Amino acid sequence: MSGSFHDLGLDPALCAYAQQAGMAAPTPVQQAAIPAILDGRDVLVRAPTGTGKTAAYALPLSQKLLKSRKPRFVLVLVPTRELVLQVEKVFRTCLGESKKGQKQTPVTLVPLFGGSDRAEQEHFLAQATGRRILIATPGRLLDFVSNRICDLSECGYLVLDEGDRLFSPEFQEDTETLLSYLPSMRQTLVLSATQPESLKSTLLNLLHKPVEISIEQAPQKRGPIRQAALFLDPTQKPGFIKEFFSRAPKMRSIVFVRTKAEADQLAALLKKARLAAAPLHGDIAQDKRTSTVASFESGRLFILVATDVAARGLDVPSVKQVINYDVPDQPETYLHRIGRTGRGGEKGSALTLCTMDDRQSLRQIEVGAHVKLRIISAEQALPAPSQPQTASRRSKSVRP
Repeated sequence: MSGSFHDLGLDPALCAYAQQAGMAAPTPVQQAAIPAILDGRDVLVRAPTGTGKTAAYALPLSQKLLKSRKPRFVLVLVPTRELVLQVEKVFRTCLGESKKGQKQTPVTLVPLFGGSDRAEQEHFLAQATGRRILIATPGRLLDFVSNRICDLSECGYLVLDEGDRLFSPEFQEDTETLLSYLPSMRQTLVLSATQPESLKSTLLNLLHKPVEISIEQAPQKRGPIRQAALFLDPTQKPGFIKEFFSRAPKMRSIVFVRTKAEADQLAALLKKARLAAAPLHGDIAQDKRTSTVASFESGRLFILVATDVAARGLDVPSVKQVINYDVPDQPETYLHRIGRTGRGGEKGSALTLCTMDDRQSLRQIEVGAHVKLRIISAEQALPAPSQPQTASRRSKSVRP
């Protein structure tokens, strides 16, 4: 394997930008994907969260776009607004912009997603010509395409990032409709952290003689994640969460819940206890969601209570704890959620709250995710209290 980005065929300028961004050497997925993409091959990638998948396509596609003589553009489809913004940030980094607008490049980046000003996005889209990169959620892009505001006939490069979710029931119809508007002569890249066997044939049908890349393990910079399960009655869960964060109010954490209502209710409970918590879900206005994530990243906010809208695309290296308020429906969801912790080489912890009725579901998660969760007590799950006498007295009420 190559030891540098230059050896993979990247231009010196792009190599320098990668170095400036802290990418000292290519990760395994970048070593495998970059030469194949530069050679014009279709690629199917399965690699864990945090392995550098976004840069693995952003770097070579930036180079191909800069060298292209034809007015063809890159289209990146992603499932969530947060992932649109994350991918845009990575492309800007790969093109030499450490901050938006800091340095002009010959490539225009166009983020398109719902929950934001449609007229502003339409204006930006109309102004974007020549070399450009569209990064979009399926619903908003299909809106523009259906109303003849966006023409996909000149798309030369298609990326389906989180391809498994783009073909889930939530997005499949919109994704397939968009594919019908694309030219058949294009380079297609499909990337995901998981790749269910039931979906693999669908993904392969999109590709022409693809290079298949599978990375089984995350790179060494990912820290170990302690994974455990705690059995509680449903009525005990709110009290346990409140007790947990009363003992560790500044532990940067994400609590994943199933519904928007649960996110609002649990966040309100924590805020009432004077804890720095906030909900994050699809019904919250985009500017509020953006400011919430910014506060979480900066350390002004320590606890996010989130639906799965945040399970993909949220990349905060110092998240210490992930708590699944309920057992996730799918092993893939479990893996994406716990992938929010243990980033940047730091240790992480993932705790799943279960009821006695969840035993079969928990077993399915263990089998599908190839993990064995340690069953612990409430006292074992709770952080060490800052005031042992008070915390010890409170902890009795949450024991199963």
